[in-house]
Amino acid sequence: MIYDMTPLQWLSHVIFHPFEGYEDMRWKKAGSLKISFVIVFFLFLAQMISARYGGFAFNMRAYSDIFNVVPILVQSVAYYATWVVANWSLCTLLDGEGNMRRIAIYTAYALVPFIVCSFISTGISYFLTLDESIWTTTISTLGLAWSGVMLVFGMKACHQYSFTKTIISMILTVVGMLLILCLLVLVMSLFQQVWLFILTIYTEILYRVRS
Repeated sequence: MIYDMTPLQWLSHVIFHPFEGYEDMRWKKAGSLKISFVIVFFLFLAQMISARYGGFAFNMRAYSDIFNVVPILVQSVAYYATWVVANWSLCTLLDGEGNMRRIAIYTAYALVPFIVCSFISTGISYFLTLDESIWTTTISTLGLAWSGVMLVFGMKACHQYSFTKTIISMILTVVGMLLILCLLVLVMSLFQQVWLFILTIYTEILYRVRS
């Protein structure tokens, strides 16, 4: 029976049959949060490898001595977490049926084609010239498009929305993500200023005690 599948079989079913796969998974209440976290880790890994170890012709910065992992962490883990929180917050107001756990699972599953194509694109970049960059572009675009399709069907099944309402909710979710990220930047900036203020006072007191 199709419903007696392992977590990995459910993942495969969703990837190759996103429309009915997500609906089946919702009806069966299938999906693994552990697998979702592993997928997000591989998203981070794929982007880090692409940024650090891509072919020289396509990414000359990869061979620089300076490499900052923070932007990659933001572009993978932080974006994923922000999407989940923003989508849950918004769709709760729009009568969506999905909870945060389901949103996290369905979103992570939708990332698999993008991750796989990122690894493939990075791998073949070692064997191609810039004139043959159409291959890496095509593979990356294919992975991004398939993940986009999966995400639409996943959110549609998760919240039981119409197609139009799903698209609108996803656009509003992106707006919500921007707001959350702006607030996080402001909070981090505030904490940094407070920390510098405390450090300055401590240094001044220490200086006066010693003198």
